[in-house]
Amino acid sequence: MKNKLTRKLILYFSLTLLLFSIVIGIAFGLLFSKQTVTIHTEEMTRRAVVIADTLTDYFSEQKTSSSNNSSSMHDMMGSNSSMKMGMGYSSFLKFMDELAMDDIWIVDENADTITVGHGMHSKAYNKLPTNARDVIKKVYTGKTTTSDAFSNFIGEPTVTVGSPIKNSSGDVLAVVLLHSAVSTVHKEKKQGYVLLFISILIAWIIGLFLSIILSKKFIAPINKMSNFTEELVVENYEESLDIIEKNEIGQLGEKLTILKNRLAEAKFQRENREQAQKNFLSTISHELRTPVTVIRGSLESLIDGLIDQPEKIEQYHQQLLDESIVLERLINDLLELSRLENPEFIITMEPVAIGDILSDCLRSLRLKASEKEQQLLLENSVEQPVIVNGDYGRIRQLFVILIENALKFSPNQARITIQVKTDTNKLIVSIHNPDSYISPKEQKEIFQRFHQAPAKEQLDGTGLGLTIAKEIAERHHFDLIVSSDKELGTTFYVKIPL
Repeated sequence: MKNKLTRKLILYFSLTLLLFSIVIGIAFGLLFSKQTVTIHTEEMTRRAVVIADTLTDYFSEQKTSSSNNSSSMHDMMGSNSSMKMGMGYSSFLKFMDELAMDDIWIVDENADTITVGHGMHSKAYNKLPTNARDVIKKVYTGKTTTSDAFSNFIGEPTVTVGSPIKNSSGDVLAVVLLHSAVSTVHKEKKQGYVLLFISILIAWIIGLFLSIILSKKFIAPINKMSNFTEELVVENYEESLDIIEKNEIGQLGEKLTILKNRLAEAKFQRENREQAQKNFLSTISHELRTPVTVIRGSLESLIDGLIDQPEKIEQYHQQLLDESIVLERLINDLLELSRLENPEFIITMEPVAIGDILSDCLRSLRLKASEKEQQLLLENSVEQPVIVNGDYGRIRQLFVILIENALKFSPNQARITIQVKTDTNKLIVSIHNPDSYISPKEQKEIFQRFHQAPAKEQLDGTGLGLTIAKEIAERHHFDLIVSSDKELGTTFYVKIPL
């Protein structure tokens, strides 16, 4: 499975390179074919011009002699040509034939052949084709001309170049016709195609080799991520993903690392939650068992008639009532906490005044504070009433829990201060107990279920009060934090966004 993507990439790279090579080969073939013919024609033109320029002096002398003898050039070059030219002219024509490298004609204005050479064909064509006259007429205007006049005449495609032989005054004395078969050009093209094919084959082999290397390099980080995700599947979060890429693969690797960290955190929280649930079941079983055991034992003693003194019976009745109150409070707190932790439980949100809630709490708790001669002081530095959205009863329950805790862990005649102030778009309500201290370790555990701070004397409580207060704060998006100092005491802060 891991090699499938590598094979696909190599195949795609190879097909792309092959297609690219075919397109380049076709384009190169068309351009090369056209350019080869063009270059060959230009080379023939250059040779024709050189031959014409070389023959200029000779034809100028012959024209002068012809004028003196009142004879045409054709007559002069006809039957008596061998006597007037001599051996030098024959050698010169042989040299011109070798210079031309192709078939050559030298003709006059009437398309009569003066001289015929043969460079590529063993047969000398003394008669010109009829359409060659058009080429000769154009050349006699003084222009070098190209044509395919000899194609049908020779029986194969050719390129013909005509160049004028001029005298010093610019008059055209004769025409040099130089033609070459296109087959010679095709030989050059074939050589070019062979060279192109070899070059494409070498390039394709090199490209295939590079595609294998690049594919493996491209797949390497993907294989790392695949192995990394396999470890995530089996919940092994110890492995790290090292991908140094400044591209989309590197970004994907970073996201996988973030995913690993979140999964590790979720696993840690799940394990803690499972452990907390086990601890919760163990604790709640113990908390419920104690009052139930006391109630059962007292009832059995009363039913069996083991207690017959009226004052003892009254004590047992009071103990049964106290244990039932504790049991009721514990059950109510558990139900309250269960409702608050349920995300489907809806809290009624409506505008409420924080000042009114605090005043209501203080009125309810002043009687309890008077039992230990404690004082509750409210310091409100906010002039205007502060209105927030929330559940009046739940927010009141939050502050009651915090103030009750402060009263519970304070000595007689202590002073509990409730301060209200604003700071950076937040309303801060603090409950300060100067006679209490909570260690840093306990500060981390104080909001856990059934956690009770150590005290010199046995205090009433289920250990769920601060847990319920924390849930109420979170449901209202309040921040509930604690700060404690041995000299300054303990302060609970409720930060309410405005």
